[in-house]
Amino acid sequence: MKKTLVLLSSFLVGSAFAQGTTHMFEFNADSMIRGLVSIDKSKTKGNNADNNLQFDMNLNYAYQLPSMPQLQLATRFNYNKGTTGGRGDFEDYGLAVGGIYNFNPGMSSLDLTNAMYVSLYVGFGWNHNYTSPRSTDEVLSGTVAVGRRFSLEPIGLKHITWSPEVAFQNLNSTTGSQLQYSQSLQFRVLQFSAFF
Repeated sequence: MKKTLVLLSSFLVGSAFAQGTTHMFEFNADSMIRGLVSIDKSKTKGNNADNNLQFDMNLNYAYQLPSMPQLQLATRFNYNKGTTGGRGDFEDYGLAVGGIYNFNPGMSSLDLTNAMYVSLYVGFGWNHNYTSPRSTDEVLSGTVAVGRRFSLEPIGLKHITWSPEVAFQNLNSTTGSQLQYSQSLQFRVLQFSAFF
């Protein structure tokens, strides 16, 4: 219940200060529901119990170009630190840059809060494992996504949109460490954007 209240509060605060569509922040509600920070305790056979702190943060920002309003230049930063079974203590972070092309089929003007879009991001990341065997991996990433924004203004959330998308993500290791490559098809249903 607390997480739902935090999520609704963030929507209302974002809606109150939103003024336009030049700037956009995007976030996944699943990381908010899961908790930006979680504290837990784990025990593995032969070792003492450890108190773990899990921290997961994803920041996505896009800027609408004044000369080409259908195009947004974007950047994503992600940071994830914690402990998981099979991997142990880890810390991952990365930065990606890209673009979002927006369009409104059947409409004469562009409305970013009710637009379909195609996005492309390329980036670089670093994955660190601190549990034996220790490793550091440099990862190249590429993501192509297709989505649709739905304005939440009819329910009182001005400049907030629900932005479900389907994304294909490809990760390739440049150091030949633990990860060689990873390809995934992702259905990002609980994704929202705030315009200002």
